[in-house]
Parts: sequence; structure tokens; C-alpha cells
Amino acid sequence: MNTESKNYWQDLKSGYMECVKNNISDPRKQNAYGRSMDVLIEYAAANDHTEYSPEIGYAFFEAEKCKGYKGHSTADRRKAAIRRLNDYLYGSVLWQRPPRKLKKYRSSWQPPQCPEQFAEVLEQFLSRIGKEGLKEITVADYRRSCTKMLIDFTNQGVKDWNDIDPRTLIASFLKSTNKGHFVAHARRFFRYLTDTGIVEADYSSVLIRPAKRKPIPSVYSEDEIQQLLNCIETITPQGKRDYAVVLIAVRLGLRASDISNLQFENVDFDKKRVEFIQVKTSVPHRLLLTKEVSDALHDYINNGREPCAAPYIFVDGFGHQFTRQAISHMVARNFKKTNVDFGHRHHGSHALRMTFASQLVGENVPYEAVRALLGQVDPNSTRHYVEFSIESLRTCALEIPLPSGRLEHYLTCGGDA
Repeated sequence: MNTESKNYWQDLKSGYMECVKNNISDPRKQNAYGRSMDVLIEYAAANDHTEYSPEIGYAFFEAEKCKGYKGHSTADRRKAAIRRLNDYLYGSVLWQRPPRKLKKYRSSWQPPQCPEQFAEVLEQFLSRIGKEGLKEITVADYRRSCTKMLIDFTNQGVKDWNDIDPRTLIASFLKSTNKGHFVAHARRFFRYLTDTGIVEADYSSVLIRPAKRKPIPSVYSEDEIQQLLNCIETITPQGKRDYAVVLIAVRLGLRASDISNLQFENVDFDKKRVEFIQVKTSVPHRLLLTKEVSDALHDYINNGREPCAAPYIFVDGFGHQFTRQAISHMVARNFKKTNVDFGHRHHGSHALRMTFASQLVGENVPYEAVRALLGQVDPNSTRHYVEFSIESLRTCALEIPLPSGRLEHYLTCGGDA
């Protein structure tokens, strides 16, 4: 490394460490960043790099990962140092990693297969309920539930439909993890079996649906939501995506499934609106696009989205659709990074939708308007998504009546009453 190059790297380290010291007060962490910078300079000298670039930072981090450090602490420090160096040099619009090559996921998991002796009847049942108007996602839920039940029947020694009896069904019911769904699906399935004469009696009548506890809405204050937004690192492509997703959920009240299915044709930045068909209800829905959400979407699409041909706005690092399950897990993961004490409250994406509705009610927005903004079809559904604020409840408080009769005498005379 020549003198000019050495001076460049030393000047870079000097300015970088000054930035680190201005933002980090812990001397041990400062030294860790300094050590990472020294290792980076050694790497640059060994590979004849005269100036720093993001690509060199990525290559340096990959080389450090291959050294086999015990645990993740050293590799994590190198990654944090490169991230802070990129931020110092280029600001928050820089890609923190090069785009990944698109590839298909490989998973060894396979969905459970219905036993051969029951498969034909199960397919006929699923076809029937599909023609009755049930959505594909509901039919798929019936497929999973009934398949598990029939597999359990087989494990109990059932070889054909004539071997099924109430004891077999109850044993399967006791093993189920979601007994409410088991009862609902079993009743509809056995109703079909008796109507078609496949079984003699509707054994599902022996099942008792467990009492359904009315859930308490999981809502968060504006300060807690701001903590959630602040904890997302918008310097990274993943952070830009996560920040936009959280904003859409908490400012527009969209379900995770609808966020996952958003396509470019659904968002009109010029007219400032979002239009789409809801996954759950199949009903068209239109919402105004706020400036805060619009800016977050622009930042993600222009500076963070993986380059791919997928029609969906939100994609993962491989260019595949960002699923609703991944959205919920992402929100929960970021909530755990904050100092928010969520206690028994849910902290997934649906809690953000509940928070959106609760904030509207707290601002005295009429119920019908809240229902329209949530895209609810059933007017009674809104009750499960809102929670009145304490201040709103105080307006409904009744005056405490004055004591009279024996109570008044007791309070006046004390124990002698």
C-alpha cells in the first residue's frame, strides 16, 4: 500500500472514529469499532484496495464470517462497523447488501396426506363446500383439519367409514390443539357424510364446542407505536420494507393478507389512494394514501426493494412475495426490540389494525366511518377491533348516589349501628 493510499485510509478512520465517539459514549464499544476499522484496513491492504466502497465492505464482512469466530459477537461487530461506516459516508439511502440471486426455497416439509381409503370422499366434500361459496382459504383450512382428523382415525385402527364411532371421534377431539375449529369442521364434515349415506349417524353431535372467550383488543398508545417505528433500522433495505409495512398497518388499518397482496397497480401516488380487493371478504376497498405512508413507500420502492419481476410491492430478499405470516412475525420481532411492556397484549400485525380502529374511536369518529375504513362487511365486527379510551369512558360515568337508610346510619354512627 503506497503512502497516498495509507493517508486515505488513516483519514477515513480518523473521521469515522470521530463520528463514532459523537454517537457512542461507551469506551469499550468505541475501541471495538476502532479494532474493526483496523481489520478492514488490513483487508484492504492485502487485496490492493486504494479506496473504500460498499462492495469492499460487503466482501470484508463475508471474509470475516468465514474465519469461524466462536459465537456471533465478533462477526456482529464487523457487520455493525460496516453499517455505521456506510451510514457515515453515504447516508441512509445506501443498500446495505448487494441484491441476492433469485432462487426458489427448498423445504423438506410436506403437507399431511389424507389416508387413501378416505381421500376420494374428502375431495368430494371439499368440492361441495367450495361450490357453496366458501373461499379458497377456508376450503384449505377444512382440508388441513379433516386430513389430520382422518389420519388420527387411521392411527386408532380405523380402516373404513364403518369403523368410525363416537369414541374414535372423541379421542381425536381430545388430541386437537384448536378444539373450537375441530368441532366446527367435524360437524360440517359429518353432516355431509350422513347426508350422502356414507356413515349411518352424525357422531359429531357428541362434541361440545368449548366456550369462546371474548378477546380483549390489543391496542397501543401513540408513544408505543412511535417506539416501534423508531426501532426499525431504515438504513437497510429490509428496514425500509418493514417500516413501510408497519406504517400501512397502523395508519391505514390494512390486514396482513391485504398488505402481502398489494401490487403496484393498487397504489396511485398521483391521486393519493389505495384500491384493492380484500382477501378475507372479496369486497373492493379504497383508502386515501397519507403523505407519511407515501414517503415510506417511495423510499422502499426506490432504495430498498429487491429488483425482481414480481407484481407484489413487498418482497423478501429473494424477490418472492412477503407473506402475511412473515409480516406478522416481522411486527412481533420488532416489537420485542423496543422497551414497550406489552404484557399479555398481542404484538403482531393485527394489533396494529386494532390500534388504528381504537385511535379513530378515541377521536370520536362515528362507528360507521370506522367500519368503512376497516373494510368490514358485518356492522357488528367493528366491536371486536376497538377499545374506548379512559377519557371517553369518563363521559359515560354516573354520579355516585348519596348514602341513605341503614347505610347512612352505619356511616354516621360507625360500629354502634
